Amino acid sequence: MKPPLKKNKIVLIHNIITHYIIPLFSQLADIPDVDLHIYFMTVSEKNRKWITKLGGQFKYKVLPGFSINFYTKDSFCYHINPSIISELINNHYDVILAAGYDSFTNQIAFFYSKLCKKPFILWSGSTINEPSFLRTVSLPLVKFMVRHSDALIAYGTRAKEYLIHLGASPDKIFLAYNTVDTHFFKDRSAKLKAEKEKLKEELGLKNREVILYVGQLIERKGLKYLLRAYSQLRDEFNVAFLIVGDGLQRNELRDLCIKDGIQDVFFVGHKQLEELPKYYAISDIFVLPSTEEIWGLVLNEAMACGLPVIATDKVGASVDLIKEGVNGYVVEAKNVEQLYQAMKGILSHPELKQSMGKKSQQIVGEGFTLDHAKQGFISVIDYTTSKKLSNNSKAS
Repeated sequence: MKPPLKKNKIVLIHNIITHYIIPLFSQLADIPDVDLHIYFMTVSEKNRKWITKLGGQFKYKVLPGFSINFYTKDSFCYHINPSIISELINNHYDVILAAGYDSFTNQIAFFYSKLCKKPFILWSGSTINEPSFLRTVSLPLVKFMVRHSDALIAYGTRAKEYLIHLGASPDKIFLAYNTVDTHFFKDRSAKLKAEKEKLKEELGLKNREVILYVGQLIERKGLKYLLRAYSQLRDEFNVAFLIVGDGLQRNELRDLCIKDGIQDVFFVGHKQLEELPKYYAISDIFVLPSTEEIWGLVLNEAMACGLPVIATDKVGASVDLIKEGVNGYVVEAKNVEQLYQAMKGILSHPELKQSMGKKSQQIVGEGFTLDHAKQGFISVIDYTTSKKLSNNSKAS
């Protein structure tokens, strides 16, 4: 009779509970040789409106603590959970995996790992395109954490490049492409497309091609540039602009539409996960015009739903998800003319729009599913635990 498989007891520290992270954590909890425990620093943050329910998919705990909120181009929360120290001491984890380096909780977990000689894995999506006063002030600490992590997981190409820029050894970096439950979006939107014209009529979009944006209405999302590009597009095509989301800039954007006479812009407010496929299903092009974006999971969602996509060069996901002229275009941030030309190029050629949508779905299906992300985590865990065993045998 074979002895039971020894599992590595791993703790994963994450900031908040989000709808897109639950499927990934459920996948990680199913890794045969891993006993996964997850600590969330808080349930949500002030700038988030998600309603997320957790079942028994994985073992988790929301740590008591508090947050300091900073308001710059976006709301940023610095989470402080002192109980992380006692949790780590009392539970004797084999490996500590922290999502990010910009909270007291992760920083303390890092220094605990060094003091107690526990392997530390840093999971990061940050890119060089996020300059801020806070980043400048914390840079020495960030570099120290990056250089002394036992292994690192990057969201994608841009995140990997930034980790190397900060001093990480390339051979310690593993890719686990940031993604969503692509099967959910693909299957749900496919069913809804059968009712596309009816759904469009209900929203006042009958007989129009639809430009879609999904996300927060905040400055760094670059929506004012997209509105100006759309106003040019509207002079040539029978189009409407559908904006799904809410945020601090909502009234400013509405005022801009009134001031500049930009018509047929539909602000439908924030929508929960279950409602999103409907909006992707009735749309023709998805655009993410951000001037700063770590990744941009809405691109994954739109592509899974079979849409051509346009994003700026400041969107972290653009280099990995968008193949120029194949499933969409990457344009310069804040460049109204390039946004206009990219949308015009797709709408002017219906066969291109159709082929781009199919290619988008193919790209996410072949390299950006939850299973692909899971394999990235398996690789970094195997690397870290085998390295630990090697170090232990040398020490003995």
